[in-house]
Amino acid sequence: MIRELKTFVAVCELDSFAAAARQINLTQSAVSAQIKTLEDALGLPLFTRSARAITLNQQGSRVLPIAKEILALYATMQLPSNTDIASYYGQLKIGAINSVQVGILPEALKAIKTLAPLMHTEVIPGRSTEFFKQLEEGSIDAAITVQPAFALPKSIVIESIMIEPYVLISPKKWEFHNLRQTLEQHPFIHYTLKSSASTKLSTFLKQQNIKVNTIMAINDLDAIVRMVESGLGVALIPYAGLWIRTAAPVQVHHLGNRDLVREIVLAYRYVDRQHPKINALKQVLSL
Repeated sequence: MIRELKTFVAVCELDSFAAAARQINLTQSAVSAQIKTLEDALGLPLFTRSARAITLNQQGSRVLPIAKEILALYATMQLPSNTDIASYYGQLKIGAINSVQVGILPEALKAIKTLAPLMHTEVIPGRSTEFFKQLEEGSIDAAITVQPAFALPKSIVIESIMIEPYVLISPKKWEFHNLRQTLEQHPFIHYTLKSSASTKLSTFLKQQNIKVNTIMAINDLDAIVRMVESGLGVALIPYAGLWIRTAAPVQVHHLGNRDLVREIVLAYRYVDRQHPKINALKQVLSL
């Protein structure tokens, strides 16, 4: 039932069965089946279903905080008996990219507070390239960031957390025909020019033989969405960030391209692999 509770929380937080399916790497039908299993087990419906939408009902709103509490307690139950994380007094410094800070990190920090109430956590914002240097220097303990395009030293360990597909976004009032026409006929807002994301996008556009007119490059996903919403252009960005938690202010076109994705990973030093603070973080991330 833990799996079903995790899926339920994901659906509630993303306000969409489809978005939850993409985030947790399941089909939409599998997500629907898990929600139905949970509803059958509880003996009550959690969503109001109509022809156009599925919305959380009053019973679902009551169950949601309880489900989150159960998942936090479950993380504590998974704690190995020979590792006393709960009594660890140290500090955990976590580097996190913007989309992680508004995505999976808040719930992870809340779960850590339950798992290791005496441990102090600190979030260090920054870019992916910065975090790996900071890990080597010892200024942070772990990073939740994008899988790097470059080789890492053996002193750094990475573990996959999730896969985020790229989507094409365009202003709501603009007519959409197809990917090529939309990208070639409208100004293009590039998602960062100084990272592996830029290389990935450039490679994709070259493979598709699509020529874009880049008018600006921005590193913040929510800022890009705002630019597109204002009618400044179109963009190809990962399906992540604060904007996906509400009704999208732009048209979202899912590409269904398995090559154009980004992988979110947990990175930490090999020497810390058995450390209580790293174990605590891995516990709440279900790694």
